[in-house]
Amino acid sequence: MKKLLFTAFLLSSTYISVFAANIPFDKAIWIPYWQKTAGASSTMANLDKVTQISPFAFELQTNGTIKDALKINEEPWLSLISSAKKKNVKIYPTILSFPHNDNEKKLQYLLLAQKKKRAAHVFAITTLVKKNKFDGIDIDYEAKLAETKPYFSAFLTELSTALHKDKKKLICTVEARTPPESKYATTSKEILSKVDYANDYKIIGKVCDQVRIMAYDQAGDDANLVIQNKNVGNVYKPVADIEWVKRVLNLALWDIPAKKILLGVPTYGYKYEIIPATATSSTQYSRIGSMNFNYANDLAKSLNKTPIRSSGGELSFTYGTTTDISEKSLGIYKEYLVWYSDSIAIADKIRIAKIYELGGVVVFKIDGGNDPNIWQVLK
Repeated sequence: MKKLLFTAFLLSSTYISVFAANIPFDKAIWIPYWQKTAGASSTMANLDKVTQISPFAFELQTNGTIKDALKINEEPWLSLISSAKKKNVKIYPTILSFPHNDNEKKLQYLLLAQKKKRAAHVFAITTLVKKNKFDGIDIDYEAKLAETKPYFSAFLTELSTALHKDKKKLICTVEARTPPESKYATTSKEILSKVDYANDYKIIGKVCDQVRIMAYDQAGDDANLVIQNKNVGNVYKPVADIEWVKRVLNLALWDIPAKKILLGVPTYGYKYEIIPATATSSTQYSRIGSMNFNYANDLAKSLNKTPIRSSGGELSFTYGTTTDISEKSLGIYKEYLVWYSDSIAIADKIRIAKIYELGGVVVFKIDGGNDPNIWQVLK
């Protein structure tokens, strides 16, 4: 209760201007390997506006090996990393683990649960960091089984110890956690009491030097907010509603020190096909692809559409079209919703991060398709 009251106090506009001054604040970015040329070029021109870069990503394989999907010892990484070091920008490449099915999740579990395999994995990571003279590593192991929790905690504890011996840092990236009473607003208290997680926030907050919370890909994750918006007739498919972001942070702050948290903010969005309501169902939104700022902005202009800013701070617009020649001949008409983030939405989240006295923000992603004005809000 004390922390919730304190958070409410932080939201006082009078307090903000005094509180935010002279607090260290990291500005980190992820640069994906599949758009490394555009991402690295944009970053190189704006290195003075960031304090950390994370080439994204080395990939953890099901056999426990680490794949260099980045090709980290090739251009443009070599030039970018060299320039970043000269400007004292820290280098924390990301290792990503994202199992796509039950078998891959089981293999991920076994890698972390078996002591010898876990020790070998820790050794492989520390060797990678030392060999490449990185400042540390960013661990982004997602979609884990809940029973992985004690072993993932053991892995992070052991990796932290090993990295600290070499004066390297452990950065931990974790999924956003919606408060159960909001996420499962229509669920019984009995089921709520059984909610379990694969990430132990207390351990993560203790052993990780920084914790990056991926406060995006919200969609329908907060049933409470979905209901609230539905009741007032809002179309609601957020990437990261600012109200949801606050709820995520309020929960995380019980276990993770604010100075360690970097708030993950998105630069992208999604496109949905709108499935009209019928006598037996309400309107549905079928996600059909991702959408970066540049593409969404150009599409809106080509359609003479003016995007609307939602109460959650992001942009959206709808449009209708025939999708191909065969459908046109049949008179088939489809409607679409485009929902995405821009520099103003990002600036709102940076403001929240500062109000909450967080350690900083981390942007996903810099790939050449993001709003170019993001650099102005990061500086």
